Order: sequence, then C-alpha cells, then structure tokens
Amino acid sequence: MLNMSNTDTNKKTNVSITSPTTATTTTTSNSSSNDCSIIGEIQLERSLLKVPFECINKSFRISQKSIEKEMNNVITQITEINKKRLTISKDDAINTVDKLLNRVQQLKRKMEDVKLEEEQQIKKLKSRLSHLNIATNCQNQKDHREIFNNTRINRILIDYFLREGYYDSAIEFSNQLKIKDFVDIEIFLSSKKVVEGLNKFDCTEALNWCNENKSKLKKINSTLEFNLRIQEFIELVRLGKMMQAIAYAKVHISPNSSTNMKEIQRVAATLVFKKDTTCDRYKKLFDSKKWSELICQFKNDNFQLHSLSTKSMLDISLQSGLSVLKTSSCGDESTFNVNCPLCDPSFRALATSLPVSLQSHSSLVCRITGEIMNEDNYPMVLPNGNVFSKRAIIDMYKKQDKIIDPRSGNEYKLEDLKRAYIS
Repeated sequence: MLNMSNTDTNKKTNVSITSPTTATTTTTSNSSSNDCSIIGEIQLERSLLKVPFECINKSFRISQKSIEKEMNNVITQITEINKKRLTISKDDAINTVDKLLNRVQQLKRKMEDVKLEEEQQIKKLKSRLSHLNIATNCQNQKDHREIFNNTRINRILIDYFLREGYYDSAIEFSNQLKIKDFVDIEIFLSSKKVVEGLNKFDCTEALNWCNENKSKLKKINSTLEFNLRIQEFIELVRLGKMMQAIAYAKVHISPNSSTNMKEIQRVAATLVFKKDTTCDRYKKLFDSKKWSELICQFKNDNFQLHSLSTKSMLDISLQSGLSVLKTSSCGDESTFNVNCPLCDPSFRALATSLPVSLQSHSSLVCRITGEIMNEDNYPMVLPNGNVFSKRAIIDMYKKQDKIIDPRSGNEYKLEDLKRAYIS
C-alpha cells in the first residue's frame, strides 16, 4: 500500500528494512536507459501503424473484388454480343453497350472513392510514422519529448472516449487538438451502426458486417455470425413463429452442424420449451443479456480485425502503474490511505485481477504526518503493534499529555512506546 504506516501485529521492536543501494549514474547509463524506455514505448504503438495498414489492405481487397466482378460481367456481355453479331439488331447492340459503359463508369467512380480513402490512410500512416520518429530521434530534446508525450496522452483519452461511445466528444477533442490523423475515429463510427442495431435487438447491420468481413472472421475462428443466427432464431421462437424459425434454422443454422451440433440441439429445444420456460438451461437463451454478449463479441472481433487491443490503452496504462503499487493490504478498509490510488474504489476495481507487486525496497511513512520515518524521525511502536513517527508522537503528547492511537482509539502512556530500528 502506498504511504502506509507499518502495522506489525507481532509487536516486535526491531523493524528490518532493507535500505536501497545508491545507484551510480553516468551519461552512458542514462542514455542506455532512455533508449530502452523509448523502445518499450514504441513497441506499445503497434496498433498505431497496423490500423491504417489494415484499412488500406481492406480497401485493396474490396476494389479487387469489385473490378474482377464487373470486368467478368463486361467480358461475358461482350462475348454474348459477339456470338449474336449476325442476328442482334443495331439498337439492341447499342443499348447493351451503353449499359456496359454505365457499369464501367460506376466502377470508375467507386474506384475513385476507394483511391481517395487509401490516400487518406496513407496520409495517416505518414503522420504516425513522423510522430514516432520524434520519439526515437529527438528523445533527448525536452521540447520534442513533451510534444510526443502530450500527443500520446491525448490519443489515449480519445481512444477511451470512442470505446465508451462518446463519439461527439472524441471528434470535437481531436479537431481542437488537430490530431485526427493519430486516432481511428472512422473504425468506431462504422461499428456504431452495428452496436446501435444490436441495442435495438436487430441483427441486420451485424450480419452485413459479418458478410463484408467473412474471410477475415474465418481466419480468427470467429463464432459471431453463428451466434447472431442463433439469436435471430430465438427471436422468432419468442414471437411464436415456429414454422419460420424452423425454415430459418434449415437455411442459416444447420450448415454449422458439423462444428456446433450440441449448441444447435440445445437451441432447437426452445421450440418445445418456449420463452416462458422455467428451466434454467433454456431460460438463459431468452435472456436479454444475450444481446449485450453479442455487442461485446462484435467489439472484440472488430478490434482483432483492425489489430486494436481489446482493452483501451488508458486501462492498460493505469493497470501498469497500479501493478507496481498493489500490496497485500490493498482493499482493506482498516489500512485506508487517502494518498494511495488503490484505496480509491475506481482504481481498486481496475487492479482486482493484478498480482501483488514485489517490493524489494520499502519506506515507512507515518500515517499521521505523511512523513518518511528514518534515523532522525524514527518509528515508535505502540503496545498494540501500530507504528507512528517520533515527530507525530511528540506533537500529540505535547497537545494532550497522552498518546491516543488514531486507528484503534486506545490510550497509552509515553513510556509504553518503544523505538523501532531501521536497518
């Protein structure tokens, strides 16, 4: 626990604290340390470069498929005209060619839009590379380093806003700070429609998204589409449309029987148990919480497809710091300390899954004064084992001619206290 007074229940008068060794700093060691720090920070920025790259890759795949589809259609139509060249009328031939030209023009406009999107992503990629270049090449220049750190903090905050659904705030914040090239607002805005649809108990947008990303979802072994189909089946059963549910299952669910037979059998049983069942096994399938689970799964799959972490960088950064501060006393109300971040309920929730940190060097901090206890302000042990600094004890005694433990309320005489030695 940060800034926590010692509470030795064994009432030993000697407190052995390993004093930290004095480090000899040199210019070389500082430079090496800075290099390691920068390398570590850059490694955390993988998604910063990966996201625009994935967007460019996706645009390329979409344009490639569109070109192949349209050109195959054009070639087929031209081949058909060529076969009928002796029998087809001039007007029919002209109409067919005009239609083909219109389709090619539409394809051209679509490719221009794709090109514009790719150029925007390339611009983002260049801006982000320049941003990281500041960190690596200008790490010893304080002004440049501050710019990088401030931009990074702002990026982390905007990312958190987007993940929590504060889209307008994120957009306004990024516009004010002029860092739109450093944040992935478009990805979150495109997923907004899917989330809104699922919140309204509608799978249409989510299924369209699955269809657009079918190949990539297959690579990560996603079960999102299957779960969406299951949910649509359940909704038909909920409405009492049994025949429609059966027909829907034959088309969309039964193709997954080779890999998900047990789940399909369980879901099929809802045709008999229906929505008002009291059987927990099937009652859970009708629970509205299933929609929240689908939203969570969609977000995780979407993050994975775009090489984004499932947790926000804000959470990751906070947990990294909290993991250093966490001790076995954290969460204990009796050792609450206003100066300790982990005593705050919000931070404590973030640190729940974190391990207790290994503290090879410790400092005793007086709970009353907040001062570090040392040879000049040595710790004094009360008969109940609680420890406070000499300065705090003397000040208390001068004011009230007695010693009262602020934690337990017990009253003691000055001669009852013993000095603890730090070694």
